[in-house]
Amino acid sequence: MDESGTLPEANGLPVRGPDRADPGETALPPGLQPLRLILQPSRTAIELNRPEMLVGRHSSCDVRLPLPDVSRHHCRFVYVEGCWQVVDLNSLNGVFVNEEAVLQAPLQQGDLVRIGGFTFAVDLSPSAAADPEALIQGLFKTFQNPPIPGQRRRAG
Repeated sequence: MDESGTLPEANGLPVRGPDRADPGETALPPGLQPLRLILQPSRTAIELNRPEMLVGRHSSCDVRLPLPDVSRHHCRFVYVEGCWQVVDLNSLNGVFVNEEAVLQAPLQQGDLVRIGGFTFAVDLSPSAAADPEALIQGLFKTFQNPPIPGQRRRAG
């Protein structure tokens, strides 16, 4: 990983790592339980280990999902009072928890969160850090078989 916090390009698509913190920084903030988002169906994990993380298509996002149906700043995951929540940032295609459109929702073990063409299962169990290389491979398996756009519109 270089100083910019991005992972190398694969197949021409840049992917940002799930954590832009310094490589030597491994301690979590006190009381923070990491949230793992498990990409379906590839089972690739993204670990959210800071109290607030931005998800979207833009290169400034903590977790970058480079598909056209993901808004530049699509949503934010926040850890508030011992609970992870997802907050839609006025995205064009919305955020869905268990197939229900939400503006803000608390997350529980096993919930399914859909952001554009990506569906993630929520894992709140303690675990080892996610492997960035596995993340890249899982994302590109998804790109090889992209979902049919259907009623989705390209996010602006």
